[in-house]
Amino acid sequence: MSLVTAPAPEALAEAVGDIVARAAMSLNESLPHLDLDGLVESFTRPSACQLLTSRYLGALDRGLPAGEAAAEAGTALLRAWSEARLASALLGQEETEQVAPRL
Repeated sequence: MSLVTAPAPEALAEAVGDIVARAAMSLNESLPHLDLDGLVESFTRPSACQLLTSRYLGALDRGLPAGEAAAEAGTALLRAWSEARLASALLGQEETEQVAPRL
């Protein structure tokens, strides 16, 4: 990293884990019908962890404090998750309409 020394791997893993936990709990509090364990499982997939790590380190590199970097990474995770859910729902709707078109 150019501006800031990268956190130690253990510290980075702890930060990413904390972001995952806070994002999952926040979403579950807002939408209690969403299963907390399912959210944690989704947010700990390799692609989600890669997104979080990239966004967190990028924000640190831009000089943001760790808390703000975590908030930015968590926001990116929630946006990506919600966009994926919407795309999945729309795809499912299109498939249903192809099987049983509206009259």
